[in-house]
Amino acid sequence: MYSFLNASAILRKAGDIGPDEWSHYLRGSSNDFSAFPNEIDYITEKNYHGLLGLEEAHFSFKDISKSFADAGDAETWKKIMLSEEPRAIPLPPLYEDRLSAFQKLMLLRTLREGKLMQGVKAFVSTELGAKFIESPPFDLDGASNDSTNTTPVIFVLSPGADPIADLIALAKSKGMD
Repeated sequence: MYSFLNASAILRKAGDIGPDEWSHYLRGSSNDFSAFPNEIDYITEKNYHGLLGLEEAHFSFKDISKSFADAGDAETWKKIMLSEEPRAIPLPPLYEDRLSAFQKLMLLRTLREGKLMQGVKAFVSTELGAKFIESPPFDLDGASNDSTNTTPVIFVLSPGADPIADLIALAKSKGMD
């Protein structure tokens, strides 16, 4: 998340992400689109209203809601809506060429919010480099050297993480069999 904020701040400062785009990414549209019925059967009402919000956020999204209804583009949009990796599927040619990397992220947030983290990682990797999305390996020996009996090492674990084997190896290397 920190790397994403850095990448987006750099692009905002350079003028590559406008204030309206950034505001829309963070908050969505402030307009009520409930008067506009969704006639596209493969997206939800929320998705459709989100597309209308994108159209007002930046001119690059012009007529994107119509693209979803277009028979030629609909197959591509359906693939994106059903894919496990929607960001890996090229958009219909007009939008593939027209939208910036950040605007594609805005679109992903609108259509497939559950896949946004994949898109954020790809965005950061593209804008700053792969090293900004990779976690450095944890140096348990260094952490042990920095700790004392009054400044312990605290582990914040994610699901599936198990530091026990590393702790046992560290204890053996320090002669604490």
